[in-house]
Amino acid sequence: MTDEQEQADPDVSTASHKLVDELGRVRALGLLRLHEAKLETLYACVAARTPGAETSAPGVRVAPEAVERLLHTVVLGLDGALLRDAALHSFGFAPGTRDLSGKERRERAAHVYRVGAERFRKHQEKLMLQQVARALLNGEGRDTTPLPGSREGASAGVGAAPTPAEAVVPVRAGRHVVRTAFPHGDVLLTVHVAPIELVTGVDVLVSSENIYFEMSKTFRRTVSGSLRRAGAAKDSVGRITDDVIARQLAAWVRKFGVPGLPVAAGTVAVTSPGALSAQGVRRILHAAVATPSATGDGYETAPDAVAAAVRRVFELAAAERRAGRVPLRSVALPLLGAGRGGLDARTSAETVVGTLEQVLKADPDWSVHLVTRNPVSARVVFDVLSDRRP
Repeated sequence: MTDEQEQADPDVSTASHKLVDELGRVRALGLLRLHEAKLETLYACVAARTPGAETSAPGVRVAPEAVERLLHTVVLGLDGALLRDAALHSFGFAPGTRDLSGKERRERAAHVYRVGAERFRKHQEKLMLQQVARALLNGEGRDTTPLPGSREGASAGVGAAPTPAEAVVPVRAGRHVVRTAFPHGDVLLTVHVAPIELVTGVDVLVSSENIYFEMSKTFRRTVSGSLRRAGAAKDSVGRITDDVIARQLAAWVRKFGVPGLPVAAGTVAVTSPGALSAQGVRRILHAAVATPSATGDGYETAPDAVAAAVRRVFELAAAERRAGRVPLRSVALPLLGAGRGGLDARTSAETVVGTLEQVLKADPDWSVHLVTRNPVSARVVFDVLSDRRP
């Protein structure tokens, strides 16, 4: 819906303003208090595209769960990573935010844009609510995916092959435990649809790096940049006082490589987790998989490098476990080389999962987590897991 369309149709413009106001109420109350809000326009949007939605006179009423499902689907479909992440935090869909107060969720959303909460409220939050309202009024989003944490959500992508419609439906944010059929037996894998730096209680987080082991800048929204930022020591106003992980990775290069020269693709380096230790993380393993493109524009990643890195990650973790230094039992892997690394998400997922099949057959005593912040890439992961057959 364009601004011109709104101006030409006063009823549409009125509905848009009402919906923005209602979405503001939802944001303030949170999902746990959704039933308290008067949401006539939002209810009408849900009823219009949800088969079998319950209605009653004089106003349209639907179950709060149906409102939540539709709103979540629309938010996941927003164009732009910053906008989408801010909306997920604002409404309480991001992991760990569902039971937070409206003030706390606003602060988390403001952090996505790296601005203060008050500035976010006056500017980015208004734009975000308008974009969500427009998407709802445009008929975007269908109530086709399960709620996070539901039995359907925990097993999505496992069993029957997905239909074409399911293949394009984003996976809901959160944590999903998936039973995967490998030839040597069923394995439970945990899929996190969330930024990797928010994963808690996992011993090892794996970072995707270039073959020079130069981490992304802290303001980049890559796995490397996000872990670097989250692991850094900061002062009371958020300024980095010790770039812990990048400093230790540079020390590893000085000890085992040559600064300024590349390592072999698939090489893995080990550092501490820095400030991420507060989340139960014990080690960061850096997988050098991305090679600068010959054209000087971006990176290229070979599937063989991803497979070699995954094997090396578990070799190093197992060696440290055997040595008795740190009892490492769980590992979280991103889609290595995907995105800025130049590898498409499906190829990365197939390579990672295929290598995991070999690793877990040889040593099943691992808890494995697959992590992607992109809900569409998560659907690819689920599809790849569903394709594993004896």
